[in-house]
Amino acid sequence: MTASTVTIDGLIREHAPAVAYIAEEPAPAATLAEFTRQLAYAADRCDKAGIAGAGDLATAGPLLLEGAAETDSAAKSALLRRAAVLLRILPEMADEYRDMVG
Repeated sequence: MTASTVTIDGLIREHAPAVAYIAEEPAPAATLAEFTRQLAYAADRCDKAGIAGAGDLATAGPLLLEGAAETDSAAKSALLRRAAVLLRILPEMADEYRDMVG
């Protein structure tokens, strides 16, 4: 996903399955509210499991919410790009979580 095409919906589609797995949710999130809730649970689980990057997940949720509320397109884009950078480690975090809990 390039910086110019980062969207909330795109980030949810890309990362919801990994977030749901780590958060031990039955289904990936489809909305921003669900995604940020699951993201908070995933961050907490990763923190408790000692998986590096938990703080990044905890930071990404508020950035997404702030980006959704932002009316200035440049500021919105910057917030979403920052969240995307923080979320890019999710596949590795999900693999590590899978290795730990099976």
